[in-house]
Amino acid sequence: MAKFFKVAAAQGEVNIRRISEIPENIKEHLIPIKAENGLLIVGHSESGSHHGFRDESGVTLLERTKDVPAGMKIIYAIIENPAELIQDASTPHDTISYEPGIYEHRISREYNPFLEEAQRVAD
Repeated sequence: MAKFFKVAAAQGEVNIRRISEIPENIKEHLIPIKAENGLLIVGHSESGSHHGFRDESGVTLLERTKDVPAGMKIIYAIIENPAELIQDASTPHDTISYEPGIYEHRISREYNPFLEEAQRVAD
């Protein structure tokens, strides 16, 4: 594994920061994310080059459903053992290594003036 980041990192449209705990007021508004084809997906891609953790990594992913800005996705990762965020692509972004802890992942958004709405950024 590569060197662990300490505070914040990014992989494509996925922005990551280490947090001390999941906010108490949204704990009842979290949905567990299940693995798809062996990958716990943090960021989906139209081309199929998703950002995620291997299912066997022991990571728990929870998607926030309350107080999420339009067009954004917020996912919390509870990491028990060292783990890596990978991109499933032929030429992937660099792998990001995590120490055990809790991390918030925000999928970037952009404003589409033609649709007059915010939407997620995707690789």
